[in-house]
Amino acid sequence: MPEAMPGDLVLRAGAAQAVLRPDAGGRVCSLRLQAPGGEAVPVLFPYEPADVDPLRWAKGGIYPLLPYSNRIAQARLRTPAGEVTLAPHPDAHPHTLHGNAHGLPWQAAPDPHAPNTQATMALESAPCAAWPWRYAARQHLRLEPTALHLMLEIVNRDERPMPAGLGWHPYLQHQPQARIGLTATTLWPTTDDFLATHARALQPEEGYVPPRPLRAGTLTDYLSGWDGALRVDLPGGEVLSLQADAAVSHLVLHRPPDGRYLCVEPVTHVADGFNLEAQGLAGTGTHWLEPGRSLCVTLCLRLQAAPPESS
Repeated sequence: MPEAMPGDLVLRAGAAQAVLRPDAGGRVCSLRLQAPGGEAVPVLFPYEPADVDPLRWAKGGIYPLLPYSNRIAQARLRTPAGEVTLAPHPDAHPHTLHGNAHGLPWQAAPDPHAPNTQATMALESAPCAAWPWRYAARQHLRLEPTALHLMLEIVNRDERPMPAGLGWHPYLQHQPQARIGLTATTLWPTTDDFLATHARALQPEEGYVPPRPLRAGTLTDYLSGWDGALRVDLPGGEVLSLQADAAVSHLVLHRPPDGRYLCVEPVTHVADGFNLEAQGLAGTGTHWLEPGRSLCVTLCLRLQAAPPESS
């Protein structure tokens, strides 16, 4: 397929290139960052379709997670004003999955002061079965030769308080022996259908200090107490580092059975966090926005040189 399609925005900085596809849910379809030797290194498992199926989207790239990430149990959201029924997702039935923003077309424009390296994508979401609150969202992306900086914001445009959460869903290039390094304090065990149940302390053998390969096979881990920093080996030996701001204290690690990509999802809250909060659980990371208020988070993906071989 062509590297870019009509309607895409392409950012370039040195050998780095990011292809943005606003019509496909505000996605970053592909990302290459510049290695110390000057060559371009693919970072993402690429997203290829020209458009997006809002229910069964293709895997790849980076898409925004809002107005929440992951699942809401039974598609029923407990709020102080009563229970709200949402549209369940067919692949997570009877639960919801990842909000609606990544299934909608966004509006995009290059930055007038730096059109080659910066762009903004914006969304206005009307109340619907997937989310009965009106909201606006904005992404700002800035490309450097070795890094992509992302900002994601949501604003409550409704007349009622709105639950809200933010995050990103990157699909990274991956090979099974890749080491990952991160610091977190808490693991949220899950049910068979990927709902968090409670929080417990992360045991030393479950952590990634020092960096080590993920356990073999399929995995889906929900972590919190994350300090926002992560590093992971890429297939070519380079290291990709992630740095999120303090509001992004939760992290999802997901690898499918075939291991062809790794999802490292920096998010503000745990799966089904709103309902867990309503049950009295602490540390869910959930937010409630009054009308007109916003929530904003940032993330940087940076390519680093391959570490020297140990003697």
